[in-house]
Amino acid sequence: MAMNPNELFYAGYNPSPWYNGHNDYWIMRALNAEKQAEKKKQEDAKKGIIELSMPLCCEGCIMKVHKKLKPMDGVASVECDQLKQKVIVKGDANPEAVLKKARKINKRADFWKEKK
Repeated sequence: MAMNPNELFYAGYNPSPWYNGHNDYWIMRALNAEKQAEKKKQEDAKKGIIELSMPLCCEGCIMKVHKKLKPMDGVASVECDQLKQKVIVKGDANPEAVLKKARKINKRADFWKEKK
């Protein structure tokens, strides 16, 4: 026989220590919605960013990358990080076209892979 939630306390039911006697379902939904909104915001911020792994040994290499990638259609800006050997292209450009152009500059260019 199912018991009324109010009867559970009187029948010797011992609730979890985090239970405060109220239904926290709406709080959990609000927290989940907040997390989803933050995740979507991060994805939107990531949209329009193409990260490439590319050997950059000197300023000449960096200038070459800027000279070749900047005039492409949809490219807003190009940033190079010589220490990380990373090129960041911002804009609405096609990632495959950017990679193809980068491979013309240096055949070892590839998409950036996050290290976990």
